[in-house]
Amino acid sequence: MVAAALLSALHACQAPPPRGAPAARLPPAVAGGVLYGIDAAASEVLLLVRRDGTLAALGHNHVIAVHGLRGRVQLQEPAVRSQFELQFDAAQLTVDEPQLRAAVGGDFAGELVNSAREGTRSNMLGERVLDASRNATITLQSERISGAGPQYVASTRVTVRGRETLLEVPLQLQLEVDTLTARGEFVLRQSGLGLPPFSVMLGALRVADELTVRFRIVARRVAV
Repeated sequence: MVAAALLSALHACQAPPPRGAPAARLPPAVAGGVLYGIDAAASEVLLLVRRDGTLAALGHNHVIAVHGLRGRVQLQEPAVRSQFELQFDAAQLTVDEPQLRAAVGGDFAGELVNSAREGTRSNMLGERVLDASRNATITLQSERISGAGPQYVASTRVTVRGRETLLEVPLQLQLEVDTLTARGEFVLRQSGLGLPPFSVMLGALRVADELTVRFRIVARRVAV
C-alpha cells in the first residue's frame, strides 16, 4: 500500500523538512508566479485498500491516511504552466483511524481492534512493501499539467523505494483569494509502483492490487 499523487505545496505548515528529506527541486519563483504552501491540517489524503483472495472474508478493507504533507507549488497563468513538488514520510502513514473509517462508510465502516490496525501498519511499512526504514520519504513532482480550469491532469513523477513512476492524476483546482484547493480521486495499482501487494497463506488472503486514492489538498499563499 502506498500513497500516490496530487497537486500542491511548500514547507508543510511552514515547518522545515525533517532530517534526511530531499530538498525541494523547484526553480525559484518566476515573474508572475505565486508561491503556495500546504495547510497540512486542512488537507486530507486517503488510500482505500480492499481485501482480496479466496479467503478474503477473513480479512478487512483498510483506510490508510497520509499525514505530514510538505512541499510547494508555483501557480502560474495559465495554470498548466504551474509546477509542484510534494513529499511525506512513510512512517507518518496511519491505518484505520476510527473516525476515518466511519466517514468513508460502506464496506470500510466498522472499528478494528488496535492489534489488527498495528499489524496491518507494520506489514505496510515493513521490508516486503514500503521498506520504510531504508526508504523513509515518498516524493511526487510535476512533469507537466494539461487541461482547462477547473479540471486538470497532472503528470506526476512518484518516487517510492527509490523507483520512479509517472502517474496521470486527475484533479479539480479551485482558487479563492489566498487559498488553493486541489481535489480528486483515482485508482492506482500498487504493482505499477513496483510494490508487491501484501499476502499471506500463499496468496489466499491478500491486499488487492488496485487501491483508490482520494484527496483534498489545501494550500495557502506564501508571502515572499
